[in-house]
Amino acid sequence: MKSKFMAAWHAALFIVPILSLGLLLIPSAGLAAAKNNSGLEKADLSNPLAGLVTPADYIEYASINDVDIHELYFSVILWEGTESCLMCHADEGEQMLDAGHFKWKGDSLNIVGLEKGVHGKTDLLNNFCIAVDTNEGRCTQCHAGYGWKDKSFDFNDPANIDCLVCHDQSGTYAKDLTTAGMPVDGIDLNVVAQSVGISGKPTRKACIGCHAKAGGGDNVKHGDISTDLISTTREYDVHMGVDGANLVCADCHGANHDPKTGDYNHGIAGMSLHSIYEGEMKQCRDCHGSETQIHKGSSIEPLFAEGFHDRLACQVCHIPAIARKKYTKVEWYWSDAGLASNPNPPPAEGEPANWDKKKGSFVWQKNVRPTLRYSNGKWNRKVVGVSDTYDEEPIQMAYPEGSYSDPEAMIYPFKLMKGNQVVDPINSIISVPHLFGKTTGPNPYWGKFDWNLALEDASSYTGQPYSGTYGFAATEMLLSVNHEIAPAQQALGMNSNCGDCHGGGQIDFPALGWTADPFDGGERVDAMPTTYIDLPSPTIE
Repeated sequence: MKSKFMAAWHAALFIVPILSLGLLLIPSAGLAAAKNNSGLEKADLSNPLAGLVTPADYIEYASINDVDIHELYFSVILWEGTESCLMCHADEGEQMLDAGHFKWKGDSLNIVGLEKGVHGKTDLLNNFCIAVDTNEGRCTQCHAGYGWKDKSFDFNDPANIDCLVCHDQSGTYAKDLTTAGMPVDGIDLNVVAQSVGISGKPTRKACIGCHAKAGGGDNVKHGDISTDLISTTREYDVHMGVDGANLVCADCHGANHDPKTGDYNHGIAGMSLHSIYEGEMKQCRDCHGSETQIHKGSSIEPLFAEGFHDRLACQVCHIPAIARKKYTKVEWYWSDAGLASNPNPPPAEGEPANWDKKKGSFVWQKNVRPTLRYSNGKWNRKVVGVSDTYDEEPIQMAYPEGSYSDPEAMIYPFKLMKGNQVVDPINSIISVPHLFGKTTGPNPYWGKFDWNLALEDASSYTGQPYSGTYGFAATEMLLSVNHEIAPAQQALGMNSNCGDCHGGGQIDFPALGWTADPFDGGERVDAMPTTYIDLPSPTIE
C-alpha cells in the first residue's frame, strides 16, 4: 500500500504547481505562514501543498488551514480503491469486516431457537427473491463490498470493502446491477472520495438508495421505505422530512458499542426482521418521552391515562398506512413465472406491471393498512439447512414472537406479504432456486426457465436436498413497519375517533387474541391463529 501511495504522490508532484489554481479550495485565511509541530508551514503562495507527503501531513495541514481533509487529499492523490481509505482508516476497516452490512450475517440473538448462532441475509429465506445463495451476482448489487459473485469471495480482505457506497456525499455514486457490487462505469470516483466530508455520516440517499430497492424495485419489499424519503416533507414522514426533523438513518440506527468513548462502530441497530443483532437503536421514548407525557393535554390523553391502550406501540397509531406515495408489492406468485404471456388482466393505467416472465404474477397496493401483531422483539424465521422444512400451508416465512400473555410483547404494525414459491414436496423443503448468472451453476432459471435444472444447480451449490420433484406452496411473511410516520393530526384515534380502529372491521382482532372486536362484544381468548385476513386499506388525504 505504501509503494502505491508513494507512486501516486510522485505522479501528483507534476500536478502540484497547477494547484496554485487550487487555492480556490483553500480559504485565504489559511495562507498566512505559521509553523506547526512537524515543522510544516501553512500554505505557501507559490506552492500551497509543498512538503505534504504522508496522510498525517495532510491531516495536520487540513486542521491548521480549516479545510476538508478528504477534499484536500483527493484533489492531489488519486483515489485507488479501498486501500486509499485504509491509509487513514485501518481500524474502521477492521470494524467493517465484522459488520452485518459486509458479512450479511451476524449474531442472531433475536431469532427464536437460533439465539447462539450466526445467521443473516446469507441463509434466511423469504417470499420475494427467495435467497442469496446461487444468486450473489445480482443480490450483491447492494452489498457494501466489491466482487461478491460466489463462495470464493474473501470476507477477510478489507480491500473488498466498498466505503464509498455508504459515505458518498456527492449523490453520484451507484453500483451496477449485474456485476456483483462494482460501481457503474463512468463515475468519477475521485470526486466521490472528495465528497466524503469530515463526519462521513451516511446521507439518507446512501442508505435508502439500497434499502428502498430491496426485493427488486423501489418500495417493493418493505412498503415503508421508498426513494421518496430521500428528499421529502414532514407530511410524508415527520422524521425525515426536510421541513421536519430532517434526520438521517444513522440518527436512529447507529449502534454504540464503545461506552468509554461513545464512538459509533460500523454496526447498524434495528434490523427490520431482527436477523442480526448489532446493538440497540433509539426508541420513540428516547426523544418523545412516555405515552402519557407526549399525549398530555390532547384529545386522546384519556385513552392512555386509563390504561386502555398501554400495549400499543407508537407506530400503530402514527403509521395509519404505508405505501402512501408509491405502490408496494403485497402478493407474489412464482408459479406464473415462465409462462408465454401474462395470465392476468392488464393493470389499470398508472399501476405497476402485474406479471413478469422471470418472476411470475404480482399484486400491488397503495395506502396499505398495516397488519397488527404482538411482538416481543424476537422472530421466527426459515433458514436454509436449519429450518427450511414445512408441514402446513401457508408456510410462515417470518413472523414475530409474542402474545397478549407475554408481558414483554406489545402490538406493532407489520406489512403482510403473501404468495407462493417453489418447494420440494417430497422432502417438504422450501427450495432455493438458482435464478441469476452462471457463476454458481450452468442453468439459471432466468436463462432457461426450467425449474428442475435451476433447483439441481442450487442443490449442488447449497447442499439442500432435491428429490427431482418440485411444486409451489403458499407462503406468508410479516415485515416490521417503522417509517412513513404521519403528522400527528393524521394519527389513528385523533379527536377520540374510536371508529378509526373499532366497529368497522379495520383490525383483525382474532389475530390479537380476541373472539371479535371488543366494541362488538368480542372477548379475550388464549389461542392465537396463524393465518391472516385481508384488511381494507384507508385513504390518506
